Amino acid sequence: MANPGPSVGQLRTACDRCYELKARCARASTAVSCARCERLDLVCSTVRPVRPAGRRLQKRTLPAPATPSKESEISAWLENVPGLLPEERELLVFLLGRPENIDCYVVCPRFQVAAQQSLVAQLLVALPTVKDAYLACASALKQLDPALSIGTDNSVRHASSALKTLRSLTISSSQDAALCLTLGAALALSVYSTIGVGVADICHYCLTATNPFVENVVSDRHTEPWHGVLVLLETMDCLCHRRKPTLRIQPRNSESVDRHLGLCSPLLPYYYDLCVISHSLANTADTSVLASVQKRLDGIHTSVEAWIPSHMSHLVGQFETAEIVALLAQAKTYRLGALLVSHRLRHGFGQHDEQADIWSREIMMELEMARRVTERPVRYVTLPFLIAAVELQDPSARNKALQSIVDYVDHFSLVIQKAARNFLCRVWNDRDLQITSCWFDSIHKPCPILQSTDVTCLA
Repeated sequence: MANPGPSVGQLRTACDRCYELKARCARASTAVSCARCERLDLVCSTVRPVRPAGRRLQKRTLPAPATPSKESEISAWLENVPGLLPEERELLVFLLGRPENIDCYVVCPRFQVAAQQSLVAQLLVALPTVKDAYLACASALKQLDPALSIGTDNSVRHASSALKTLRSLTISSSQDAALCLTLGAALALSVYSTIGVGVADICHYCLTATNPFVENVVSDRHTEPWHGVLVLLETMDCLCHRRKPTLRIQPRNSESVDRHLGLCSPLLPYYYDLCVISHSLANTADTSVLASVQKRLDGIHTSVEAWIPSHMSHLVGQFETAEIVALLAQAKTYRLGALLVSHRLRHGFGQHDEQADIWSREIMMELEMARRVTERPVRYVTLPFLIAAVELQDPSARNKALQSIVDYVDHFSLVIQKAARNFLCRVWNDRDLQITSCWFDSIHKPCPILQSTDVTCLA
């Protein structure tokens, strides 16, 4: 009698770690550890939702037999899209055709292709919806190259149209939420690059609208990183303006490395807590509340001080040495930045400055050392860089920090770099003149995103 073939409903048996790494998982059943996890002394588990083996069909609104990944394929696919203007096609090819063109949006080169594929995937599904946000993003990136000679008008015009699309988007499923996150991230990054005003409002809108479906959305490796970008951009604004962020997120998969946040995404919940505490301190004088806040700061300090990235044992073999250096440097600066913010919420300028100076110098040293080793600046470290720079009192150190803005403040946004220079100079002046006891209270609104305003200013 012939042996029966595999059943149609046969389930996968790969453990979660091997599945995430797309590695072969050698184990007899889900009840035992696989060879890889046993060799590395890791917990071998399968807690993700199991699905039937085989390819799952995807619905697409536009005909696309395969996901194009090369410039020629992207260009050929766009040639068949009706109603697309030649200049729009050129911008989309620029954004999506070459992964290196979006290198500034990822923490290290390894993630260029993943970020490109994430954008392409949503373009294939909903081109009319994401088109203007992508065009705004491409226009903003082209401004970084003086040889391309493109003005900000195109980016602002496309951003305005994308904003209207975002507000009209109906979100009733996890697929809609994933689309909203991609659209919102592209729009927020383009506005962050060219205008610098209203970014936090865009982030708040997207995070609020997608929150009911976020549990399902963040399980998708294509959409989760854009969620983190929105959270980070809003957190920066809220910390500087002493506001409460929209969400306190907790990364679900401790083994994954975020394309933008690297290893430091588990620290974002602590930054959320620091924002909430800062908001409370700015809006109450109740002694009982203040006592409670001090206890919360104690807990945050203890947790952050003991924190180390949980992925370090998985980096070797997956990343180049230079990439590992950049990832670890980024994580360390965010950790030290959180400790420094916690310290300044307790002690104003002139109080316990020695400890603040130590953390500040450590952040600056870490960034400089990583830049020398990798021969490129660490990405997405605007927040910890500014937190450290405000502590500098020596004139030569301050001048060096101003020169380093081009390296450590998001270089895809010239408007943010300019705002960072103004911010540091004004806070240093306030401190020297003893106008303020803490940069949170600066009368000059010490925010790298200038000052928040309603996003309708784009219209």
